[in-house]
Amino acid sequence: MSQDAINNGNESTSEATCAICGDKSTGKHYGAISCDGCKGFFRRTVRKKHNYMCRFGHGCTVDKAQRNTCRKCRYDLCLRKGMRREAVQMERDRIRIHPVCTVVNDPLLDQLLNVEATMRQLRCTVITKTSDARRQATTCDVTDSMNQQLILMVEWAKSLEQFQKLSMNAQIALLRHFSAQHLVMCAAFRSIHLNDAVCPKVPDVNRVAARIVDHLTTPMRRLHMNEIEYVALKAIAFFDPLAKGADESADQIEETRQKVLDSFEKHVRTVSPLREMPRRFPNLLLLLPPMLAIARDLIEDVQLAKLFGLASIDRLMQELMLPPDSTTMDKNS
Repeated sequence: MSQDAINNGNESTSEATCAICGDKSTGKHYGAISCDGCKGFFRRTVRKKHNYMCRFGHGCTVDKAQRNTCRKCRYDLCLRKGMRREAVQMERDRIRIHPVCTVVNDPLLDQLLNVEATMRQLRCTVITKTSDARRQATTCDVTDSMNQQLILMVEWAKSLEQFQKLSMNAQIALLRHFSAQHLVMCAAFRSIHLNDAVCPKVPDVNRVAARIVDHLTTPMRRLHMNEIEYVALKAIAFFDPLAKGADESADQIEETRQKVLDSFEKHVRTVSPLREMPRRFPNLLLLLPPMLAIARDLIEDVQLAKLFGLASIDRLMQELMLPPDSTTMDKNS
């Protein structure tokens, strides 16, 4: 994995032009590749429930120079290009439901919560939601979703000051080591409050999804796991001094992990009811082994999908989840 892959994890969207006005895009916003101007226009229109009228026969030119001429035609074009009104409302609901809300008297946990809140907002601009939430997810849906989640993982890691201080080799090692665990852990935690999520029709993916529910989501639900515990566990899994290729920074990584563990334990012991306190902290840590085991199964499925041409594997996913020699084999084949 190269430094460029870390710096440009979302290059596939950032280099495109806005689908609405042709200006330089800043990524996928509310379902369409767009610039900040059209993103803001669409958000304001939806939130303030504006109703526009066109005075020129609904055929106005919408480009960078004239995009403010007719708001009606601009808004209609936003919808035709894939922007979704419900995505704006979902963004507001997420912020309302998941504020950086819990008072945490710990700078490290507070940092992790703030970064997570930022990633939640970024997720609205990166993740493409299927238009039919009841249909079965295809292989393409699954790989697209995985790639979008990996883009978010890279941005999440880059936002952590402890990660920024590591050597480039160590950064790459941690990202590669954690990528599949990130996909598994995010899916498990997001599924706590979902009873009818999109169901993949890919057998291997369904097998992994079932294990996530049985061995992670169900225990998380039983423990009433909260966001502070989630972000702490995620950081503990991420800062692994045994990550292959991170040897030169192993002591630094171990120090960070220990600090997170200490803060995490202190928090759990502070907020847990007295009768639950002795068991809660170890029970939360016991989520890590099954997460790692399921992540290994996921990597194996991705390798098989690539080997047999069952799915299109994005460059970022390949560099993060597949062994380096598989990339070399591709180039030589």
